[in-house]
Amino acid sequence: MRTWCYCLLLLVSAALLSGGRVEPVLAQTGAEQPQTQEHDHEHDREPQHVDPRKNFLSQSAREALGQLMVQDFQGRMKPLDTLCRESLWKIVKQGSLDGWQPVDLYVSWVAHSDFWFDKPLIAVRNPQLKGLLGIQPSTKHISPASLYDASGRYRLVEDVEKAHRTPDSKKSKMQRKLISLDERFNLFFMAVRGLTLRVFPLPDDENNRWLGAGELQDELDGPVGDEYQAAFNDLYQGLHSQNSGAVLRAAQAIGSIQEKYGAEVLQSPLALGAELRLNRLQPFVWATIPYLVAFVLLILAYASSLARRRVAAISFRNPLYTLGMIVFVGTILYHTYGYVLRWIAAGHAPLSNGYESLIFIALMIGVAGLFYEIRSRRGSMAALSALLTAVILGVAMLPTFDPAISPLVPVLASFWLIVHVTIITASYGYLGLVAVVAMTMLILHLFKRPGRMTLRLAIFELNKLHWNAMVTGLAFLSIGTFLGGVWANESWGRYWGWDPKETWSLVTILVYAFVVHFRFVERFNRPLNMASGGFLAILSVGMTYFGVNYFLSGLHSYAQGDAPGVPAWVFVMTVAMVALVVAAYLVDSARSWEGANAARHSTKKGKPLATPPLT
Repeated sequence: MRTWCYCLLLLVSAALLSGGRVEPVLAQTGAEQPQTQEHDHEHDREPQHVDPRKNFLSQSAREALGQLMVQDFQGRMKPLDTLCRESLWKIVKQGSLDGWQPVDLYVSWVAHSDFWFDKPLIAVRNPQLKGLLGIQPSTKHISPASLYDASGRYRLVEDVEKAHRTPDSKKSKMQRKLISLDERFNLFFMAVRGLTLRVFPLPDDENNRWLGAGELQDELDGPVGDEYQAAFNDLYQGLHSQNSGAVLRAAQAIGSIQEKYGAEVLQSPLALGAELRLNRLQPFVWATIPYLVAFVLLILAYASSLARRRVAAISFRNPLYTLGMIVFVGTILYHTYGYVLRWIAAGHAPLSNGYESLIFIALMIGVAGLFYEIRSRRGSMAALSALLTAVILGVAMLPTFDPAISPLVPVLASFWLIVHVTIITASYGYLGLVAVVAMTMLILHLFKRPGRMTLRLAIFELNKLHWNAMVTGLAFLSIGTFLGGVWANESWGRYWGWDPKETWSLVTILVYAFVVHFRFVERFNRPLNMASGGFLAILSVGMTYFGVNYFLSGLHSYAQGDAPGVPAWVFVMTVAMVALVVAAYLVDSARSWEGANAARHSTKKGKPLATPPLT
């Protein structure tokens, strides 16, 4: 694949040396036509130096183009609107570029590649990589043309080849970023050559393969080939002349071709509508803001209640609490709606990669927080779950996680995907909420002072909810692991094979079982001990989920070949967590809750409050 891409890069070099720009293949008849043949067609086009207008398409033309089906290189059928957004995200690492609509931008790359080849499009973030390229530290994007030297030679060939030859375990961070940069450039280059615009079904192909615009001449001839080429030429002429009416007619003609020759693999109207709506709404991006708003409102309601020395349930007459709950519940519903849209668009439960599992974990955290908030009505559980949900959604938006919908690998095309993975990831949501509640309890312990019995009672209340959520999460994790063994026997012929994921799932179950049993040992049955255990135990979940998936090689991992090293931030975070626990224990041992006003709070109905009720 890399050799093929570098051959294409040599064509670009030749174009740069001969004409100073890249002439997209899709305006001609094939990817391998000599440069002399390319110029033969230029006389039939509009002038080549027309700068593209931003968002030149009319709404109807944009919608008609966006609804055209495209087959990606994994075989998934998706609307062109999705391809445009994914290309923009992968190349530019942003959801938008200077106010351009994704569809307008992508087709402008196709029709005006000479213009865009000199524009800063390709994202560069790594400082070492910037040093290699000789650009300023403040530069965030470079032009495709800047990756060629004065002789028209691709500057990164040797470095990229060396990076690919280096084993994964020995690759430096800069080498990984270099490979990603090379992939972004190749993706842009394939887009302007028409190789990703695979909108033409190959008639009577047993594998239902679709063709890119640059493949038409090599694959088709006769009347069908002429029909396809005429439709594409009309589209290209309309795009290049920025004539929305011509683009609309060409898009309708290509749509008719797709219905005529590729009806077997077209998305259903329901799935198409769901995916287009998902693209337009971006629910997992925009849900982050109302989750944070809900957190602020609810944590203020909780803090104001503690300030008035109240630990009882908050009334809905409290405007902060009522408004916070309305925002929180509404955002959960919006989050759920987005998840359902993705399920319909994908045609399977969206649990097949890191991005999808994160948005589901975030949803489960929100649902768990709502459940326990209904039980307690203190504002704390809803506030903490809203905060954690926003953080998880924010993590899902990082470049590490690809939001693209992918077809299922064969082993995941099973009923067990819904059963096993849903239960396991739900357990991660509950245990993540446990960790945040535990962290809150540890932070409250830092404010331990004589006479602050309201704060002490608040810790007792959080401890009860913390333990109940931990038991629920442990139950889900245990059941999910057991069902995973059943699925493993169905898929691989054995129930247990000590795969890294299996091993760390067992370790996590044992860790949480150990912490849960603190309640039944009088010496350990203290809120501080429960909070410390629940807080540090999340490290085992992190290893089971992130560590195994991305840093270990196995049947469950996303890593390929030798595993990369563990990033430094993992060690920093672990040290910070341990430091918080140590600080809470030091404060707890140095200070007492008892004070001048403690006597009337020290008992409740004649029973000591040293050990809180947990059920």
